[in-house]
Amino acid sequence: RPGDKLILTKKLGVGIVCTANRVKEASDAAMEQAVASMTMLNKSASHICHSYEIHACTDVTGFGFLGHLHEMMGRGLSCEIDVNHIPVLPGARESADAFLYTAAGQRNRNHVGAAVQFENVPFSMEEVLFDPQTSGGLLMAAAPDEAEKLEQELQNAGLPARIVGTITEPGEVEIFVRG
Repeated sequence: RPGDKLILTKKLGVGIVCTANRVKEASDAAMEQAVASMTMLNKSASHICHSYEIHACTDVTGFGFLGHLHEMMGRGLSCEIDVNHIPVLPGARESADAFLYTAAGQRNRNHVGAAVQFENVPFSMEEVLFDPQTSGGLLMAAAPDEAEKLEQELQNAGLPARIVGTITEPGEVEIFVRG
C-alpha cells in the first residue's frame, strides 16, 4: 500500500562474493559472512513479522532484490529505494567494481532494468541490487506506523534488517533507486 515501508532482513551480495571466491578474489571474512547469511534461516524473521501488519512479503533469491521487488509491486504501485540503507556483504561492491558478478545478475538486469531508474547510484551498487541471492532475506512491505518498531525488533534478534524504501502511488517509473 502507498506509504508502506520496505524492510530487508539480510545483506545483499551473496552471488557476487561467491563469484569472487571462485576466482580466489574474496577475502576469508567476506566468504564467512556470505556463508553465515546463506545458512541463516528466515524462520526468526518470519516469526517476528507475524506480530506486525505486513501487506506483502517475499524472499530475495535468484531474481535479486530488484527482480523480487518488481514482482512485489505487481505493476500497480511504485517505490523509492535509498541505497544508503541497503545492507551489503563486505567485499561485494569491490568485487562488482572488479567485474566479478554473475551471468544471472545480468539476466536480472535485462529482465527488470526497464522498470528501474537509478539516480546517483554507483555501478557496483546497481550490480548488488541485481545480484541473485542464495537463501536471501525477506523483503516486506510493513505498515508505516509499525515499520520502525519492526526494524528494531528484527535487529534485536541479530538480523541486519533495515528499512530500505517506501511504497508510493504509481509514478513514471516503478522502482526509483537513489544514492
